[in-house]
Amino acid sequence: MARISRRFRQAVLAAALGGAGVFGAAPFAMQAAQAAPTLRPEVAKPLNDAQTLYRAHRYSEALAKIAQAAAVPNRTDYETLMVEEMRGAAAAAAGDNGTAERAYETLLAGGQVKGEDEQRTAAALAGLYFQQKDYAKAIRTAQRYQKAGGTDPQMQTLLIEAYYLSGDNAGALALLRSSVDAQVRAGHAPEEAQLQLLGTVAQKANDQAAYRGALEKLVAYHPKPAYWDDLIHAIRAKPGYLSALDVDVYRLRRAAGSLSDANDYMEFTQLAIMAGSTAEGKQVVDQGFTSGVLGHDAQADRERRLQALAAKRASAPADPQNPLSPFDLGFNQVFAGQQQAGFAAMDAALAKGVDHPDMARLRLGEAYYFAGQKARAVTAFKAVKGTDGSADLAQLWLLIAAK
Repeated sequence: MARISRRFRQAVLAAALGGAGVFGAAPFAMQAAQAAPTLRPEVAKPLNDAQTLYRAHRYSEALAKIAQAAAVPNRTDYETLMVEEMRGAAAAAAGDNGTAERAYETLLAGGQVKGEDEQRTAAALAGLYFQQKDYAKAIRTAQRYQKAGGTDPQMQTLLIEAYYLSGDNAGALALLRSSVDAQVRAGHAPEEAQLQLLGTVAQKANDQAAYRGALEKLVAYHPKPAYWDDLIHAIRAKPGYLSALDVDVYRLRRAAGSLSDANDYMEFTQLAIMAGSTAEGKQVVDQGFTSGVLGHDAQADRERRLQALAAKRASAPADPQNPLSPFDLGFNQVFAGQQQAGFAAMDAALAKGVDHPDMARLRLGEAYYFAGQKARAVTAFKAVKGTDGSADLAQLWLLIAAK
């Protein structure tokens, strides 16, 4: 996921700086409304000339006029305020970031800018610091912006990115999680780039739970096969993962529509047959042929042999030499169209006791889902509490079943 950061950073700069003009234009409007009655003529004249030049995009000439006003001796605090506001705006527009920074620093240090004026000044300065890669100052200034009452989400984004680029992954992660959780609570879908960054930061902070959480939200709000693959890989890599759940991973991918290539269909079919879910295995390989994924490449003969084997196993009577457990027998019955008998057998087996109860409850939910009984599937998935990967898969099933 680290590849996302550069594009996200460019978006941050574009929004936060607004080409340096968004925050830079405001002081001129304020000067026109408030400054004329209190500025001495020797200060007002060059500042008015500077304003005219600024509007004509002649920024270097505007800075020269502002310098004339700044050279007037014994300036009042208000005159200094106007000089530095205009100097910061003109310098930022001219690309003279050093001068703009010093002007905005003077304004904030003077304590005269309040409310929205303080917010605009802090936002402009934070953006300049960020652009100069002075992330520590960008963080402090963005925090001042927020403390002054600023609520622009782009400043929050800049703050998060500054934490991340400064190497403070824990700080970035805390802010990102808070921002994402707030959006989810408000009923809004978090932006894909923000969730990608959350995953990247979580990995760098070595917080696997946060990383899986980011992937879960990506598949929930921006479902793509690559996100499903990353999420399933993360679950499989979790300590204590039960390898018998591999077939359940494929069931989840089938429900999510993320079976993408011939290997997916072939491996899923074989795992289903090995697990005794022969009716399901036949359905999967047939789906591979119907969808056009199987039967067209150099492996076509092998794929047709597997399809024939799946059909044979699905129609064959029970093998007394390799009997299925009552629960697995019931699971296969559901896929074979014998839903009433299948669910009764699964419920009875669960009540009596099975080797892996959480895996069994997960599979009960899967059977209900594929049988079209989503409400019962949700109830079953919510009962899965295992630490072997079954609960992680159940949480993902809840995302699928809710659609």
